[in-house]
Amino acid sequence: MGKIKAEFVVLEGNSVEITTKLNELLDTFQESGATIKDIKVNYTKEHGFDGFLVAYTIILEVPKEMELEA
Repeated sequence: MGKIKAEFVVLEGNSVEITTKLNELLDTFQESGATIKDIKVNYTKEHGFDGFLVAYTIILEVPKEMELEA
């Protein structure tokens, strides 16, 4: 069993751009061997004409070999 870690991420763009960026980020974590345990939205604000700022907390379980790299 690995260590539980939290990553705080702020993404900016329209809903499609934010979803794409979040999915790319989650894929990167999973490809590195982490297991996504939970995703929470901490903050959302309209930004510009059709954009948003969204802050997420991503809870991960990181395997032991990944702990050494961090």
